[in-house]
Amino acid sequence: MPTSARMLGVVVAAALLSGCGVANVWNEPVHQAPPVTTPSPAASDSVPDDRTLHPYDGTVTRAACVTMSKTQLALLQDVGMVGGAVQYPVAAMVRSSGPWWTVAAATRVTKNDAGYTKENVKPYQVFVTSYPTYVDDNDHEPFAWSIEPTSDDAAAAKALECVRKLPVPPEPPEPGSPATYTGRLAPHARCTAASATLLRRLEQVGRVGGAITYSRGQLVRANLRWWTVAVATQVHPNSQGYTSDNVEPTALFVTNAPSYKASTKARIVSFPITVKKAGAAGKKALGCLTG
Repeated sequence: MPTSARMLGVVVAAALLSGCGVANVWNEPVHQAPPVTTPSPAASDSVPDDRTLHPYDGTVTRAACVTMSKTQLALLQDVGMVGGAVQYPVAAMVRSSGPWWTVAAATRVTKNDAGYTKENVKPYQVFVTSYPTYVDDNDHEPFAWSIEPTSDDAAAAKALECVRKLPVPPEPPEPGSPATYTGRLAPHARCTAASATLLRRLEQVGRVGGAITYSRGQLVRANLRWWTVAVATQVHPNSQGYTSDNVEPTALFVTNAPSYKASTKARIVSFPITVKKAGAAGKKALGCLTG
């Protein structure tokens, strides 16, 4: 399958040539897709292409299952005109007759407000493509289109058998979810002193603020919009038994607050984290605090 930017353009062009086998999930309701036929040459004097010279017949010439890569899945979603509310988390293909490969993709319905559910979106979508055959051949135009396989389509049946055996990766976390924090350090991340406002916010998150406060803090940029914050704890005279001997001198937090302006309606998330899970960004923040 093609992976370059040039071939991505070919994929999109092929999707336009071959029609929409899956409903456009951004604009149209999802229904059972009707059978998609490959368009015939527009003019009698046009040069016949592989769709005419080698009509797809659904036979299997090599039954070995080939799992598609993440890049190939992204290209396949362009052909299927999905990628928003509906995605293809895994897909597999088998070699069919002529230049054709038959691809079966599992569908995933993500959280949406457009009414798409597992009940109205098919669990699998089948495609025919010649991309693997011509990936390094500039003399042939590759094609891809969605089909509704018939009962005698052996290649589609085999591709569906292949994809059903593949483990489906978990759904990616929603943007802004703590699960999107990886602990990676952002490029050129530098030490930044935590403001008094941020320290008070983190005291609320850490459920302190009376006998224990955060006297100062340092933060560094992590992955996405996250920041990792190291704070120094200060123990005040109290009757609750807290002392500098039983309270950790530092604490780590993750927050996205510095990435948004006060007027932004974005969801502000802050949470405590261990040194191990804080990753490289956590080590950097602690180094900023104690160095």
